[in-house]
Amino acid sequence: MDMTNLIFGIIIILIILILYLAYYANSLSRSLQKFRAELKQLKQYTVLQQKQLKELAHEVQTMTNAAHGVGKRINILSGQMRELDDRQEEFDLKEQGSQAMHQAIALAQKGATIDELMDTCDMSRGEAELLMVVHGDTAE
Repeated sequence: MDMTNLIFGIIIILIILILYLAYYANSLSRSLQKFRAELKQLKQYTVLQQKQLKELAHEVQTMTNAAHGVGKRINILSGQMRELDDRQEEFDLKEQGSQAMHQAIALAQKGATIDELMDTCDMSRGEAELLMVVHGDTAE
């Protein structure tokens, strides 16, 4: 009987080991299924991320092109602004000269002398004489 008990004990231990291995294999199978599902989700997420990355790259390229165009336009406008500033400065100088000439004409019409025109309006003698001939009294 001793041998029968030993064989019976070994059979029970083997049954326990088989049950444990079956449980462990089942557990591994569930873990594998879980990992496969997570892998599938990660692949889908990666595809989505790649799509978004392409879209962002396209947007960056579009913005870069737009910025380049804006830069060109700013350079053109800057040149136009410099030209307008030069024109405005030229106009202001003409306007100042025109005001000085109007003052000289008014003085000549009021009877100012050539020397007074030269001193007051910062004119040369020839300019003052011509102004007097055209607008003033030529008595001097």
